[in-house]
Amino acid sequence: MLKSVDVFIIATMAFMISAVFRNSSLAIGVSLFLLFKGPNVTYLLAMRYEWTKYILFANTNLLQYETGSAIVEGMNFGFSIAILAVYYTAFQLLAFFVFSKRDVAA
Repeated sequence: MLKSVDVFIIATMAFMISAVFRNSSLAIGVSLFLLFKGPNVTYLLAMRYEWTKYILFANTNLLQYETGSAIVEGMNFGFSIAILAVYYTAFQLLAFFVFSKRDVAA
């Protein structure tokens, strides 16, 4: 269950990109790229900056709390769930508002 959160958030992001840009291939490509490269870039940034704990990919791997090796000091399970909830809500609201403003007949 903890590993499926990553895929769920990436799928929500792909849905948002697809709704905003009206291009499903762009959504799939960007989502796959971020799925594979996002955590690596986050780990590199986490070595230098404290603010990386607010990046999406620093919080998607919830297994880091089971092993006790959080990517940034001060992160815990509740913090990651809260950050993921904020990202999920933002993705869904952005997709909803952009889709509802768009002309369906076009």
